[in-house]
Parts: sequence; structure tokens; C-alpha cells
Amino acid sequence: MTGHNILGDAEWLPHRYDETQDSFRFRHLPRDAQRNVTFLTDEYLDRSQREVAVAAASIDRAALPAGPVHFVFHSAYCCSTLAARMFDAPGYAMGLKEPVVLNDIVGWRRRGAQPQKVAATLDTALALLARPLEGDGAVVVKPSNIVYSLAPAILGLRPQARAILLYAPIGDFLASIAVKGLWGRRWVRQALFGQMQDGVLAQQFSPAEMFELTDLQVAALGWLSHHAIYRQMQQRFGSQRVVICDSQSLLAEPEKTVEKFFGHFELHPTRDERAAIASGPAFTRNSKDQSAYSRDDRERQIAATREANSDEIAKVAEWVGVVAEGIGVDIAPAASALR
Repeated sequence: MTGHNILGDAEWLPHRYDETQDSFRFRHLPRDAQRNVTFLTDEYLDRSQREVAVAAASIDRAALPAGPVHFVFHSAYCCSTLAARMFDAPGYAMGLKEPVVLNDIVGWRRRGAQPQKVAATLDTALALLARPLEGDGAVVVKPSNIVYSLAPAILGLRPQARAILLYAPIGDFLASIAVKGLWGRRWVRQALFGQMQDGVLAQQFSPAEMFELTDLQVAALGWLSHHAIYRQMQQRFGSQRVVICDSQSLLAEPEKTVEKFFGHFELHPTRDERAAIASGPAFTRNSKDQSAYSRDDRERQIAATREANSDEIAKVAEWVGVVAEGIGVDIAPAASALR
């Protein structure tokens, strides 16, 4: 298949950006293939499938199939994958679950790429991701949470795009990290180091103070840094473009969530279609392993972990609340996405 045909077909996903060759590598992923993987990452995709490279310089953004593109940004462990799966709605939208091409651009930026080149490449990547599947009205991209440092730039490059900002209440988030054990505690330290590289920490600490932070304090500082950027985005882009929602509110009334989330992106399924989405696999199957899952299951799991780690979670939640108050960040904003 030629590069021209690939660029005209949204089933060819821009999977990776190769900075050494200044090219995008595409994989053929129809809707069903995307639906059946947890994330659009190498870990979950068929490793035997070939990739086709297209030089960035050969891509005419103006000639690409155009459609509205919107975003779900998140601070991890807050039902963001559920939200992306919810937007797998043929005829309306497709939700792209953590396309790695955006991670590649973040990594390249962290390695010292020139800002102008990063902006141009990001613009091309967004244009490629925005190509709608046949019959769809829009594309909804849920980037990996490491991409959030670029979220203001992304909305700046796409003035018509809207965003939903997702987060888990601090106690739930810390419980989700604690239940992951050593892997979760290591992950939050890696994530915080990336935030330091991006220059987006909500609160600066000396090297000695950083070294003294416990694992859950590190997790809370990273979580708070997301909230600080969320506040900046809401102030910069306004409530018409950017709304926020916590995971508990998202799960409380699935049909209302479907109606309001789709409506924010100017998509309007019928009442029956909304009901089908709300009772479908996005809300009833675990996003990771597809096992039967519900709001009650999530609450029981979180409650059990919070009980086992109650003292540490309570103290860290109080600590991050004090830090947040000192920098003027609301860490429990109302769910404006559901108004």
C-alpha cells in the first residue's frame, strides 16, 4: 500500500514517530482490532504485524481527511479507559486509547528537541489522529497520562477541540497505587521524574526534601501536578472547551455520563443509543481483562485497599491538601462535565 493510500485511510493508525528518520510508522488497525486491545501500545498489539513508514515531510496536512478531534486527559486510575471505550460508537466517534505516537513526541521533547520542531510534529500527529473512521462524526483521543504536559499545546493547536479532564479523588488514587504494590510505587516515581523533566511539578522541593518523600507522597505530588495543569487549562480555554469530572461521579449515573460526555463533544446519540452505551461493555466489563465489572466492584476493591493502608493514605491525603491550599489549587472540583 502506498503512503498516499495510507494517509487517506483512518484504519491506518499513526503508531510511532521515529525522530531519527523524521517519519511516522503506521499500523493497519480497523475498529474491531482497536476495540479488542486494552491500549494502542506495543504490549497489546500484534508484534508480527508490519509497520509502514511515511516521511513526515511528505505529509500534506491540508490533504488529510478532516474531522473534529477531542480529548480525554487524565491523571491515571480514574476510569479514563472506560471513557475512551464509551466513545467507540459507530456513526458518532471512535475513542483512541493511548496512541504511542504522542508518547514518542513527549520523549523526544524531553531529550532536548527544538520546540518549533516539536510543535510542527505534534501538529502533524494530531492531524493524522483526527482522521475519522468511515461514518464517524469525530475522533476522541485519550492520551497516556504522560502526555498531559503537552495538553495546553494540544488544545492551542486545535482551537475547535474540546477536552474532558478526569481524575480520581485522592483517597481512591492512593488506594489504586497501594494495591499495585512495588510496581505501583515504582511507577509513580518514574512518572514524577518525567514531570520534573517537563517542568510541570505543582510544588518545588529541594533534592533533600524530594528524597525524604514516601512513595505515596510522591504519588500525591504527581496527582496534584495534574490538577495544577487542569486549573491552567480551564483558565486559559474556558468552560465551553474544558470540563472536569471525577471517577466517582462518572460511574454514579452511566446514562447521564454518556449524555453529558457525548454532548460536550457535540455528539448526540438518541436516548436508546445512550442507554445501550451505558449498559454496554464500557461500563460492565473491566477495561484491562474484560471480566465482568461494575461500580460496586470498583468501590469494594478500593475500600479494601484503603482499609489496609488507612493510616498512610489518610496522612498523605491531609499532606497534599495542605500543599494544594498553599498554591491555590482546588483538589476536589465539582464535576462540571455532568452539569
